Amino acid sequence: MRRRVLLRLRPPARRCLCAALSTAASTTAAAPSAYRLLALLRGCVAPPHLPLGLRIHARAVTSGLLAAADGPAAALQTRLIGMYVLARRFRDAVAVFSSLPRAAAASALPWNWLIRGLTMAGHHRFAVLFYVKMWAHPSAPRPDGHTLPYVVKSCAALGALALGRLVHRTARALGLDRDMYVGSALIKMYADAGLLGGAREVFDGMAERDCVLWNVMMDGYVKGGDVASAVGLFGAMRASRCDPNFATLACFLSVCATETDLLSGLQLHTLAVKYGLEPEVAVANTLVSMYAKCQCLDDAWRLFDLMPRDDLVTWNGMISGCVQNGLVDDALRLFCDMQKSGLQPDSVTLASLLPALTDLNGFKQGKEIHGYIVRNCVHLDVFLVSALVDIYFKCRDVRMAQNVFDATKTIDVVIGSTMISGYVLNGMSEAAVKMFRYLLEVGIKPNAVMVASTLPACACMAAMKLGQELHGYVLKNAYEGRCYVESALMDMYAKCGRLDLSHYIFSKMSAKDEVTWNSMISSFAQNGEPEEALELFRQMSMEGVKYSNVTISSILSACAGLPAIYYGKEIHGIIIKGPIRADVFAESALIDMYGKCGNLELAFRVFEFMPEKNEVSWNSIISAYGAHGLVEESVSLLCRMQEEGFNADHVTFLALISACAHAGQVQEGLRLFKCMTEEYQIAPRVEHLACMVDLYSRAGKLDKAMQFIADMPFKPDAGIWGALLHACRVHRDVELAEIASQELFKLDPHNSGYYVLMSNINAVAGRWDGVSKMRRLMKDKKVQKIPGYSWVDVNNTSHLFVAADKSHPDSEDIYMSLKSLLLELKHEGYVPRPDICYTTQPDNTTQVMAI
Repeated sequence: MRRRVLLRLRPPARRCLCAALSTAASTTAAAPSAYRLLALLRGCVAPPHLPLGLRIHARAVTSGLLAAADGPAAALQTRLIGMYVLARRFRDAVAVFSSLPRAAAASALPWNWLIRGLTMAGHHRFAVLFYVKMWAHPSAPRPDGHTLPYVVKSCAALGALALGRLVHRTARALGLDRDMYVGSALIKMYADAGLLGGAREVFDGMAERDCVLWNVMMDGYVKGGDVASAVGLFGAMRASRCDPNFATLACFLSVCATETDLLSGLQLHTLAVKYGLEPEVAVANTLVSMYAKCQCLDDAWRLFDLMPRDDLVTWNGMISGCVQNGLVDDALRLFCDMQKSGLQPDSVTLASLLPALTDLNGFKQGKEIHGYIVRNCVHLDVFLVSALVDIYFKCRDVRMAQNVFDATKTIDVVIGSTMISGYVLNGMSEAAVKMFRYLLEVGIKPNAVMVASTLPACACMAAMKLGQELHGYVLKNAYEGRCYVESALMDMYAKCGRLDLSHYIFSKMSAKDEVTWNSMISSFAQNGEPEEALELFRQMSMEGVKYSNVTISSILSACAGLPAIYYGKEIHGIIIKGPIRADVFAESALIDMYGKCGNLELAFRVFEFMPEKNEVSWNSIISAYGAHGLVEESVSLLCRMQEEGFNADHVTFLALISACAHAGQVQEGLRLFKCMTEEYQIAPRVEHLACMVDLYSRAGKLDKAMQFIADMPFKPDAGIWGALLHACRVHRDVELAEIASQELFKLDPHNSGYYVLMSNINAVAGRWDGVSKMRRLMKDKKVQKIPGYSWVDVNNTSHLFVAADKSHPDSEDIYMSLKSLLLELKHEGYVPRPDICYTTQPDNTTQVMAI
């Protein structure tokens, strides 16, 4: 008996919903009623149920149930509209709606079905049109709490803020502005439009607030960049005894990840455990991301090991965390494990992994991933396209990057910025500017990142006019408060020769980071203002800004430009005692500084004690010995460099040929030039050709120098003609000097040094008409002769002076000492030589030229 009861209580076998409904429909075939068909239609809630819904619709038509004017008929028609909306058959839904009698259309329910369905399907314009038509209907049905949330959502999606305000006014007039759903939609609309004040006004006017409402307002603050207000609102939420849900914690954990705020993240993790939300997938994924971005990858791994491995977002978060922490091997292993578990990577997975392959110079792996994308038809969103373009540019395959860009159907500001940055990285500044103009033509509005990416191209081309136009755009759109934009502007003005504007932007910056300081120091050092660079470094130290190896390299370059070995030694002490360990580039800059300050012993000692060496450090020590004319030592270092497995580059041979020119070793210089072009297959640059001209000129072989210039594969620049002109001064070749000077006056017409040098050549040759001609040329072209200056270091202090300078406080003693020295020189047999000329160089320093 007991067994029989148990069998009776066992539930019947479940059947498919469609089959059950179909059976029910067949039982009503004899005598269908509106109520029975209405009950059946309530089960048609998805597109697969459409065939059954069509049969019910047909039965209702053939039975004449829709022609009745009673309430059941109206309810049946309304439910038919809902069935078609849920099946995404909007044309059929509108057809049924159009046949509604006026009494049925006076209800808000059929309107709500259509407005809701169109909004959810993304047809926001039609949803708004139906809302307008709702007001124009003769029966004028009143919108209710189910109508307005979807209308507000469509207004927000269309960016129709004015219409959204009108709907808000309507909600207030109908007393629906305090409705939970209407209020939530209004808050989101205002927040997405950046009107946080309007959103907060709606929020404060709500009589009741559930967790969703708090989340919408806090999410609006976070997206608007007002994290402090979001945190304050979270505190008010806790005080109101409204418990957070998974969306609340996920929102704030993402903020902690972005701000790398580990302490707040730990507190939120505690709350997640307290409220039992840690197992929620959204919370767990944001926790993994937060720990990874805060460089606590061990904690991220522990969470990952406890989580189920069936969610793609979880895998993506862990792979991205490994990439961000430089654990590329782990990222690749996870990528393989994910595929073994049966999950296929999506665009987010691949976009996270591609930057890791760039760091590894993994061009082959990057192309394999590109092949996987093509074979498996992975959706190419803007982030994946940008990642592909970026890896090709960084691997120097510009053509492939252009092909990926050309094949992209949708171009936005992210992809455009990546293309511009890639062109700049590969030295294609003109192409970067053309891309910027093309993006403007297709209607893409530049953002701060895109402008900051274009400014380096303007700097490389010295296109100051375009740079100023971009500066105006920055001011117009209030981008000037962002450090990376202002750093790019500073660099552009500095490279265009306007250090004053560069320093003005720097001085007006409210917040300066390490990159900004480094950019300004480097600009001063590279533009012949080493004293300003040193002063800026002192300010940086006094303000407590942490310096890096980039800072050290820039300031050592300034010390080498003075030269000021005592400052350089102080920086060396900072490297030894400071909180950072110098990298190979900072140590190479130290070698260069000691070499230019004349202390080869210390330069070589730094080189020998370097734990790691690269081509830059070898070039620095070879250049140091070459600048002192020690050709044999430089060549010996070249041989040692090759023995240790380093390849010489164009910089190495430039230093060696320059050393031969200063030492007068023409044959050795020729041998090295042939070695560079034939053995190393290095194409000569304009600097190498200028050194070769200087090599021949210093040795008095002006005919060979001129022939070398004539055989050049490209047009000589001012450096080449300048070397020849100086040689003509030394060797009294007036005719060749005329040829060189005419070319220089075309290439660099405002450099006073060339006019003065040519005037001196004419004066020594007794050609006073030529001297007068040079003076007239300078007057006609408004060229000002900048006085040359020299300096001497005494007791760690630099003293600058010009000719006949009496501004020094000890000038009387100085001139008395000079007079005494001249008397001693004459006593030793010194005879004055009028053919020695002091000429002003392009850098305004004095050089003694002897004939």
